[in-house]
Amino acid sequence: MKFSVKRSELVNKLNIVSRAISGKVMIPILTGIKISVTDSDLTLIGSNSEISIKTVLSNTPEKQENLVIAEKGEIVANANFFTNIIKRLSGDRVDITTEGSQIKIVAGKSEFMVSGQSADNYPQLPRIDDLDSISLSSKQLIDIIGETIRSVSIQDSRPLLTGIHFIIDNEQLKAVSTDSHRLSQRITQISSANSADVVVPGRTLTELRALLEGIDQLNLQFDQSQLLVDLGQTTFYSRLLEGQYPDTDRLIPSESTTGFVIDAAQLASSLDRVSLVAHQSGNLVAKFTIKQGKLTISTAQSEVGKVSEELSIDHFIGQDLEISFNPDFVRDALSSIAEEQLNFSFTTNLRPFVIRPASFSDNNKVQLITPVRTF
Repeated sequence: MKFSVKRSELVNKLNIVSRAISGKVMIPILTGIKISVTDSDLTLIGSNSEISIKTVLSNTPEKQENLVIAEKGEIVANANFFTNIIKRLSGDRVDITTEGSQIKIVAGKSEFMVSGQSADNYPQLPRIDDLDSISLSSKQLIDIIGETIRSVSIQDSRPLLTGIHFIIDNEQLKAVSTDSHRLSQRITQISSANSADVVVPGRTLTELRALLEGIDQLNLQFDQSQLLVDLGQTTFYSRLLEGQYPDTDRLIPSESTTGFVIDAAQLASSLDRVSLVAHQSGNLVAKFTIKQGKLTISTAQSEVGKVSEELSIDHFIGQDLEISFNPDFVRDALSSIAEEQLNFSFTTNLRPFVIRPASFSDNNKVQLITPVRTF
């Protein structure tokens, strides 16, 4: 294998595939990047068994200065070591040659000789059969991930809850996540007649979101166990989580006994101050007191003190109520919705309460928070 490549182009490609590489893998060779050179292009692959990313740099005539191929071949290079070398080189171009299992790297006056591994031992990329494909804009997907990712569970005791549930049917995509204490739901219209019911790992979507800058439209392709996303020069693969996701529709209350509309920025500022006291006291509990059309947010007395603030609300309806909650969950919900005016609706102080944009009366954009029992 022998080729010359523009260093900035190689660094960009290495950054892409490195997102799939983890130090905690059962297969040692997956700590490396597979480098393959054909007569027409350079391909890099990174994988951690759950996520795989393939990206291609072609030596097209109009961009021939980016890549010049002298001899084809393939090898696996240690991901961290190889990437750090390339990033620290001073030259504009890098010449890479393999000599057996050794990789020779030359740029400017620098020359490295590092050990590689045979690419024959590198696992094959997943095969995806019987694909169901949907098309949507990258902005839609970025918004969906942003509005649901914070409610994904970080506990492995219930693996399905570490993912986001995608239900695609009748040109509609519903994304739901829950960690049993809170729930996020986003429903959006898409121009696709295909259907799917899959659970995509939260980490997959976090890494995928980071690759969407500069992408306009994309295709999500599913089979029973894998997701494939075609991003042009880059292809993203991920395994899907197996099992039946819980029925979350029944968790969202259809009626409320108390409700109000509040300015999101005002509430966010108040929650920041309340959280300071809650975190310092080690008791992550705050309380809404809704009485005679007024809202007070407070924390309980502790060794470090307490805080109480009265907030302005509009369109109050229903009964007086006191309800305790985790302030961090509500702060996350506000960040996920990212709207100026929010509608809060409650049933009892023991039932989950719902946060929606004030302009939404349906369940297309919902954050649900389970209250904290204080007795």
